[in-house]
This record gives sequence, C-alpha cells and structure tokens, in this order.
Amino acid sequence: MNIYKLPKSNPSTVVKWVVDAIIISNGIVFLCFFPVKALPQTSLDSNTQQAMIDSINDEYRARAFYQAVIEKFGSVRPFSNIVQSENNHINLWMNIFAKYGIAVPTDSFAGNISVPDTLKDACKMGVTVEIDNVEMYDRFLGFVTQPDLKAAFTQLRQISEERHLPAFERCQTQPIGGQGGFF
Repeated sequence: MNIYKLPKSNPSTVVKWVVDAIIISNGIVFLCFFPVKALPQTSLDSNTQQAMIDSINDEYRARAFYQAVIEKFGSVRPFSNIVQSENNHINLWMNIFAKYGIAVPTDSFAGNISVPDTLKDACKMGVTVEIDNVEMYDRFLGFVTQPDLKAAFTQLRQISEERHLPAFERCQTQPIGGQGGFF
C-alpha cells in the first residue's frame, strides 16, 4: 500500500509550479554566470573611502613584509602566524569594498619589500608596523561613522595592539629558536 500519494491537483496549479521552478532555476544559473555587482549601501565621503584604501594597502604592505621575512629566514614565528592573519584582514577589506561598490586596490607591495639583515631587526620592524597600525586605526575611528567600518577598524586595531604587537615585542627580546620554539 502506497501511503505517499500525491494530492489531486488542478492541472493549472502543476503548470504554475513547473513554470515557477524554471524561472527560479534560470535565475540561479544567470546569477552564477553573471554575478551582480555590489551596489553601494550608502554613499561614503572621500575621507572614509581613503581610510578604506589606506587600510587595505597597510594590510598588503604588512603581508608583503611578513612574507619576505619568511622567504629570507624560513617559517619563523611570529611571522608565519601573523602573515595568515594579514590574509584574513585583506579578505575582510575585500568584502567591505564589495559591499560599498568600491573597486579594490591592487596589491603593489608583494615582492617589493626589503627585509633587514637579521631576524631580530625584522622583529623590531614588526613592532613599528603594529604600533603604526594602532595609530592609523585610532585616526580613522575619529571620523568614520558607518557602524560596519567602525567595527572593522576597532577589530583590526585590537588585533594589532593585543596580539600582533606583543608577539613582535617577545620576538625582539627572546632568542630565536628555529621555528620560533619559544612561542
């Protein structure tokens, strides 16, 4: 006995379901091949747009520096960990740029950053980079009004101050042990 019987439907209802299914599936296929460009949620003033550009460029610069250190000295901490964090920050900015319909600047820093002669000096530069990040985000938080941008600046500022900066401070004062054995 088959308990899963389809209810008797009006033929026009079945046709409507089929037509709706075709329209929906065509819409999904269209969006897959022709994605809709993000439209600006709100208009941003030029200072806010420049803050976004400066922020992603700062992330590009930091990632390029940390990657260059890894290429020169091997996969040493904290550089090997923090370079991954910089990738996450860049992805955050790319999503925000898309949300506001602003073109993402290209990364002009990859492969174009010089590295100090010693790992200890690279750690000192890491301290400077993170202090500069905190100061930059403090400036931006003084005038940016959009809640999502304030949240991004606040989050990235906090990561720089509370995670990255202490890691580089430890790095410059402790002996380096291969893969960063003391971390």
